[in-house]
Amino acid sequence: MSNKIAAAMDATLTLSDVSRDPEFSSRDRVITSETTRGLGIEAFGNFAAEPKKLLCFLPSAQRKDAPPQAPFYPRWSWASGFPEWDVLSLSDPMLNSSPDLAASWFASSEEDIVSELAAFIKEFCERRGINIADVVLYGSSMGGYGALMIAAELKVARAVAEVPQLDLLQYPDKDSLADVEKMALQGRSLASLTEEHPERTNVYERLLSTRSVPPMTIITNRGDSAFQETLEFVDRVQSLADQSDSVGSVSLHLTSRNEGHSVQPTPFMLQFLKSTAEIPAPTTTYFPPVEGEARRLAFPLWHVEDGDSWGERDLNESVTWVKWTGENELRIAFDVENSAAASTKGMVFSVAAKGSTHESLTQQGFHFSTYRGVGYFKYVELPAGSSTQNISVRLESGASIEAIGLAAWDVKSPLVRDLRLS
Repeated sequence: MSNKIAAAMDATLTLSDVSRDPEFSSRDRVITSETTRGLGIEAFGNFAAEPKKLLCFLPSAQRKDAPPQAPFYPRWSWASGFPEWDVLSLSDPMLNSSPDLAASWFASSEEDIVSELAAFIKEFCERRGINIADVVLYGSSMGGYGALMIAAELKVARAVAEVPQLDLLQYPDKDSLADVEKMALQGRSLASLTEEHPERTNVYERLLSTRSVPPMTIITNRGDSAFQETLEFVDRVQSLADQSDSVGSVSLHLTSRNEGHSVQPTPFMLQFLKSTAEIPAPTTTYFPPVEGEARRLAFPLWHVEDGDSWGERDLNESVTWVKWTGENELRIAFDVENSAAASTKGMVFSVAAKGSTHESLTQQGFHFSTYRGVGYFKYVELPAGSSTQNISVRLESGASIEAIGLAAWDVKSPLVRDLRLS
């Protein structure tokens, strides 16, 4: 153990002790917490006086030619390269489940370790005043897998993953997986865990379960055994936009040499992380995200009170949003003039809601699209000439309609008059 880590362990504080106080930031510390079931979470921390970002290192598997360390803080020495950032090096909580375990890929039958680590990072950021969008998660191999998984839970945090595993069932090192089954899963097979909880062993399934595609950069090369799997993963992720509540940018960085399952030199990665973090990574967030975490759409709003009219407006393909009162039920009526031919997809009607609304909206015929910020929508059939449209939406108790939107689709510039909400 290095002297620096030993000194940080002497200054250990719990997560509830984290603050923006200058004294807290004055020295390296180990920050501890527990999962829901009492498994220890440990992170070596280096703290800036006024942190601009948080960089989290996720652990890779430990070498097999030496006894495993617990806790194990990967790349803690890199913190000196980020003096204006907070830096956390997270140990693998599952190392505490067995002294002989060198790597777990965060797999557990008892609880979702990825979700627990995401909650730890989220609370740390709240206590340090750091926006989740300013979090960068980095790791290689198992650490890259963890960075992608945790970023999916945090939704808008950025993941940088070197030669990551993406699906544990496809990982070629069967001896390591056998150790996971024996020591982390207490004899249960990974196939059995995957059948019950696919999001605990597969990055794509985690994206599906969280309904999010976080900003991510994957670094790999043609010599890595998972190269083809990585290409297929990036291709598949593109199809998730219509099924996700938040969508970030996805990029693939191919190194010039076919180095196999290896990582880039430290000077390169330090600069790469700094440069990548400075690239704007806007995340388009739609309703409904996770309850209580709604990030509003940047929609132009016309406030229409109950019974009021909005006059008349020409519509185009960009959604015109109308603020609503946040109730769970809405009836909308309006007159529309269509100078073109009749169309079964003349307009779209969109709903921005928060709460657990996906199932109820789907049952009412709504689809989801990221195109032009449409979000949840259904088509409005328009006859030629004048017509009156009546639409109703009802969500389950506890959900709320924040705004509704109208846009032209197959019909060019329909004229909408006397829109009424009740």
